[in-house]
Amino acid sequence: MTAAMPEGIYRPLLALMLATLAANILLTAGFMLLRLPPVGPGLPVNEIALGLGLGLLLLGGRGMAGLAEAPAFAPLYALWLLAGAHLLLDLPAHGIWAIRDAANILESGFFVIGFCLAADPRFRAPFLTWLRLVLLAAALQSLLYPVQPWLAALSPKVSGMSGYQAPIFFNFVNTSSIAVTAAAYVLLNRSWPLLVRAAFAGVVVMSLIVFVQARITYLQLLVPLVLFALFARRELGEMALMGLLAFGFMALFLLSGVELPGRLGHTFSFEFLASHVRAIWGGGGAETRDAAAGVGLRLAWWLGIHERLAETPARWFLGLGYGQPLTPFRGLSDDVVREPHNSYVSIYGRLGLLGIGLFLGFLAAVGVAVIRLIRRARRAGDRDLFVAAMTIACFLGVHLVYALGEGGMEVSFIAVPVYFLAGAAAALAARPSETGAPAPVPAAS
Repeated sequence: MTAAMPEGIYRPLLALMLATLAANILLTAGFMLLRLPPVGPGLPVNEIALGLGLGLLLLGGRGMAGLAEAPAFAPLYALWLLAGAHLLLDLPAHGIWAIRDAANILESGFFVIGFCLAADPRFRAPFLTWLRLVLLAAALQSLLYPVQPWLAALSPKVSGMSGYQAPIFFNFVNTSSIAVTAAAYVLLNRSWPLLVRAAFAGVVVMSLIVFVQARITYLQLLVPLVLFALFARRELGEMALMGLLAFGFMALFLLSGVELPGRLGHTFSFEFLASHVRAIWGGGGAETRDAAAGVGLRLAWWLGIHERLAETPARWFLGLGYGQPLTPFRGLSDDVVREPHNSYVSIYGRLGLLGIGLFLGFLAAVGVAVIRLIRRARRAGDRDLFVAAMTIACFLGVHLVYALGEGGMEVSFIAVPVYFLAGAAAALAARPSETGAPAPVPAAS
């Protein structure tokens, strides 16, 4: 058995990783764009954290013990080999852009860090505390969405490689994914009375539908619904109560007569809600015409990528590689939209049929590990571990849904926590049953 990592290395490494995850989840694009030096290409802070994390793992003597036996590791390792070969070929031609396009694979190194940290008994207590604090903060932050323009104006700005600027604080990018996960966590955590939990989660969901106005939210809400139906039947009724309260809060908002438009510039109504749901597949009315138009645009991008791949068997199997944009589209600030707003199509485009097959195999192995962890915690009556496992499952699920219509895994503030939590779940599922009692801690060296 490999010796545990010394306390003087494990605790700082765990603190660094949990702080990095919290910053990605709460600050999103503002944190992702931070780099050293702060102008020019620079080295992103997430990559700095990745390098420090892997270095401390090796320094602590923990290495990758047990990692090779994890079912998710084999497809991930093969994906690294394929991406590495592409980088060797594409870096001379495309320079820094090749590295930027490969970031979602490079950041899968956080899977290794998450696995190694969670394999240690000292992981549990600080992680459970972190999970509660970050998700409650995310839920409260989502309620500030109506005043986002004023809050963002007060924040310092950071520039991206393409020249566009973003506020460091109050970006509210990917709000739906985090808020849906937070609502599920609140329902699962029995620290509060049922009505308080359902009302708080209902307010969060109401805010998403009324103000955030993201079509993907309706699909993401199916993730906790399915998880509760499969593994938490008691909480399924609580989720139904949350839904009723959310609709009640929407009705109260309409009765108030307040004219407070959401992200799409329209004040909420139930007619808008019906139209917005139909816009998922390109339907809907005049209020959601612009949102619905994005469906056809995305489909054209995806078809164009497939047609480029189909030009030769080698390209179809191995992909187009890194460094070249996958779409010809330019945004409002004239920056090129490099990815096709679908992480699966993006991986298919860059790494071909082999790459997307390996990535889906990795996700399947992680999914099996998470389900095993949920079932084991439920059988053992370990409520804290069960809530954490269900929350991780929800977090991963809503982001995989998000990646169907947006650049999910292509941005660090999603890829970093997804890979880390996937690694943590794989390690926790592989560990023997435990109690909440602290384990002996080795002396620092």
